[in-house]
Amino acid sequence: MLGHLIQADEETQLITIYRIDTGGMPTLFTSVSFEEARKMGLEKFGKLLGENLILDSPKLRNLFLP
Repeated sequence: MLGHLIQADEETQLITIYRIDTGGMPTLFTSVSFEEARKMGLEKFGKLLGENLILDSPKLRNLFLP
């Protein structure tokens, strides 16, 4: 896997995370509505977003988990 793309789409009101493979092709990973994120608050949503990215990335996951 090459990485992730985070898209905040004002038209659909969704924050979407895609996995990007080594060929550059995106695959849907997860999606959260603006309203859900707003209800969580900045700190909780930021933590959730960061944890999702870290746990989905083998190299980052190895930095934090045994």
